[in-house]
Amino acid sequence: MANRTTPTVTTFQALAVASQFGITLAVSVVLGYFAGHWLDERLNTSPVFTLIGVLLGLVAAVLNTVRLYRAVMGKVEFDKHAQTTKSAREAKDGNPLDEEAD
Repeated sequence: MANRTTPTVTTFQALAVASQFGITLAVSVVLGYFAGHWLDERLNTSPVFTLIGVLLGLVAAVLNTVRLYRAVMGKVEFDKHAQTTKSAREAKDGNPLDEEAD
């Protein structure tokens, strides 16, 4: 099997990103729709603000998901680096860090 050089994401982390995107997409689009519809009723500009609200909701959902994805990947990269550093120390010392020295 080939060695992986990129950080791996656990199943739970992938599910978190996917579910967060779905929830954020639904909520932000609905809020954008209602806010735009309310403005359209007040200003008598039929679909203009409704469309703008929906588009802003989509953009907000995508930006939030990208931010979450970057945070997850940063944590995975940090964990990978910490694990590599711990393995290097164990190899240098000749004993695992978890064991107490006599």
